[in-house]
Amino acid sequence: MIKSSLGNGIRVASFFSGAGGLDLGFHNAGYEVVFANELVGLFCKTLESNKGNYYSFEMEVCNKDITLIDPEQLPQNIDLVIGGPPCQTFSASGRRAGGAAGRLDPRGNLFEAYCKLIVAMRPRAFLFENVRGILGTNKGEDWKNIVRAFANIGFTISYRLLDACDYGAPQQRERLFLVGHQDNTKFLFPEPLYGPDSRLRKPYITPREALKNVPVEEDLDVLVLRGGQYGHLLSEVPPGSNYLFFTAQRGHPEPVFAYRSRFSDFLYKADPDHTIKTLIASPGKYTGPFHWDNRSFTIAEYKRLQGFPDDYNFCGSRGEIIKQIGNSVSPKVAEVMALAIAKQLFDCNVDIALMSADKKLSFDKRKGQKAQKTKAQYAQVNSSGSYPAKSVFNFSDFSTYIQPNRINTSSGNGVTKPNVWGNVHYNSMKLTVHYDDSMQLFAKMKIVLNPQYQLALFEEAINSKSEIEVTVYGTKPEAIQTMWNAIDDVIIRSSSFNSLFELYGHFTEPHPIFDIVEFEGFSEHPILQFAKHITNFANCSKYFKKSHLTNMFGAIFDNNDFIEIVQILRSYRFDIRCLETNIAIPDDVYMVAYPFTLPNRKQMNVTIRK
Repeated sequence: MIKSSLGNGIRVASFFSGAGGLDLGFHNAGYEVVFANELVGLFCKTLESNKGNYYSFEMEVCNKDITLIDPEQLPQNIDLVIGGPPCQTFSASGRRAGGAAGRLDPRGNLFEAYCKLIVAMRPRAFLFENVRGILGTNKGEDWKNIVRAFANIGFTISYRLLDACDYGAPQQRERLFLVGHQDNTKFLFPEPLYGPDSRLRKPYITPREALKNVPVEEDLDVLVLRGGQYGHLLSEVPPGSNYLFFTAQRGHPEPVFAYRSRFSDFLYKADPDHTIKTLIASPGKYTGPFHWDNRSFTIAEYKRLQGFPDDYNFCGSRGEIIKQIGNSVSPKVAEVMALAIAKQLFDCNVDIALMSADKKLSFDKRKGQKAQKTKAQYAQVNSSGSYPAKSVFNFSDFSTYIQPNRINTSSGNGVTKPNVWGNVHYNSMKLTVHYDDSMQLFAKMKIVLNPQYQLALFEEAINSKSEIEVTVYGTKPEAIQTMWNAIDDVIIRSSSFNSLFELYGHFTEPHPIFDIVEFEGFSEHPILQFAKHITNFANCSKYFKKSHLTNMFGAIFDNNDFIEIVQILRSYRFDIRCLETNIAIPDDVYMVAYPFTLPNRKQMNVTIRK
């Protein structure tokens, strides 16, 4: 057991303990974890189940909201407080949804309760852990407030970004660690043990090495990714790659995805001989990392990749266990942080090398170099004109489907099978869409693909301008969604792409391979004015005043009710966002993520807070 300069064991109180990643690291370093607080009951069961093996039977597990804890009921003589408040509000997943909320989300303010308990317990030091994204939310103001709050309660603050692979985990997992203490000296963080920043330049632990002789406790065949829209693609992905393997920029002969139309963990397959990307707590069906054998990792493998010992017990279903592991701090990093704290703040004689305060770690530089190399490779492909031999789109076979037969698409708003006729010309397609039985012209639109992605009926037409012209008839505003559903249907049936999203890219960083060159409305309904506004790509993912929307729809909404307008537009499946749908968006503005309506199969957040 590590003892302080006073000869006593260093007593630790843990908050936001989760499944015990931080706690386990400090336990392994010789600390006494005497108290662990966690809100989720199942996670508490995990902690309880490891008593006697990794924690003392005397450790108190408190299943309670941290904001409701009575400081008078906490254990006495605590030397160190450790914890990592929930990170989702600061994480990359938050940014994917339109901006990380940070302290705008109530979970982002839990550090204030953490501060109050630190004041009440009066430890010699504390540790605060969180995701890297916490540094940038709300333009950095959240982090300034957090640091200021900790300094105001009487602690000297030091913090750094550390990567788990530098300390023995076979996983790239960057996390922010902040240490507060009552000395005036600067706290120094542990020297990397592996990688180019380590003193001995020891190679990283690879997944193959980490998983050597891992116990097999699950049916591996059940874990193989099969079925669904993209399951069959994983076997083609080379280890270390992801969905980008199926893009034109990577030279795929029949592209399925546009560049940057997905996130990097989509169909991501681990390379057994290189550190893997971050384990995800709540992965989707196609979210990696996947094993190089085209399957999900087993629970035992998840433990090894995160740094948990084989006999560490987790309670719950497979999904619940993966969530606990994915949300955990790697015990590998926690242990070296524990040793660095023991050496500097508790005068313990431990063998741990420390970094100088001005040492710069190279993981950001290496990522930047890799990104530049990738961009250069893509630029070379684009400038060379070396595109797939087979055209991305081909209408020659599609013509037998649309003529004279009808395309059945769903509007999602009353009419489930509008009539759609199509005529194929040399290198273009003309669609006529009828939302209802009327012959009232509603709108016309023309889509042109960028030169490198030609709509080609014949191989010799590959360099010709290719386009889709759409004419929509109908009397109701829902016709606008029917139009986009028909276009989405054409894309799916005439190409290897699975939706408009694959052609546009994610709204946070779109790379559209098509342009909307014409849009004309033939109705007085403001939905057409709105549709024309957002078919200009420059108006997507851009903030506009709420009055911009209410003025546009004022003719049919006398009370200019912004929320009512948003609800109606979202019912047509326009991905319109505002404070009431995404808490990170300022109060007086709104934005639209995509220039088209979302297809019915696409999940859409419909919650609107009034």
